[in-house]
Amino acid sequence: MAASYREARALSPQAADAWRAALAPFVPKRRDITILDLGAGTGRFAGLLSRVFAGRVIGVEPALGMRSSASQFQWPNEATVVGGSAESIPLRDGSCDVAWLSQVLHHIRDRALCASELRRVLRGDGRVFIRGAMADSRDLFPTTLRFFPGIAPIFDDLPTIAATVSTFRVQGFTLEAHHRVEQQICNNLRQFAERTRLRADTSLALLSDDEFAAGMAALDEAAACEVEPSPVVETLDLLVFRVALENAA
Repeated sequence: MAASYREARALSPQAADAWRAALAPFVPKRRDITILDLGAGTGRFAGLLSRVFAGRVIGVEPALGMRSSASQFQWPNEATVVGGSAESIPLRDGSCDVAWLSQVLHHIRDRALCASELRRVLRGDGRVFIRGAMADSRDLFPTTLRFFPGIAPIFDDLPTIAATVSTFRVQGFTLEAHHRVEQQICNNLRQFAERTRLRADTSLALLSDDEFAAGMAALDEAAACEVEPSPVVETLDLLVFRVALENAA
């Protein structure tokens, strides 16, 4: 998956703009901020965050394959990716202003320990941004579910919004905002088919080969018949947590 992840999961210009706009009201307006990109993968957000918010970005990624893929691309001077896990973040106490977790929460085995670690590495006014699909949001991926209905039960194993809020509250955070961000991932079904064929998505990887092949056949047929191409859109949840005032000291 690491070999094709960057190509298969690349952010479209529209998606990059959507996430920049969603984060802008909450990111400190300073040039000296440090952003933790936890579960950075191949670094598709690390470079974007560094460029948009003019800060230092430290990506932490446990998978060697993902880090190796990230190292093949040119980075802004203020972005880097290092090895580490969500339960043991290799950074000093109070060293970050912002933590960014993109589609990674469901991969974390001990979310309470992760939240505790995030509270440790954040400064007193720090924020955590969680971007991803939640158990509550299975209806927000209509195109994928149309062709690969077998992924629907996978949503049952994702964390719920309520459980996530509870986990972070116990560790000293308060929920500041919850938005649903619409992003255009492809211009048409043909592009979507090319991207999906790489199977660089955990939900697709969990399908049997026969299920995946059947879905791809249906998707290829629909793409070939698409007379008036229309954008493929997904919607992801964005949870914004802030260190609670009573815990900010």
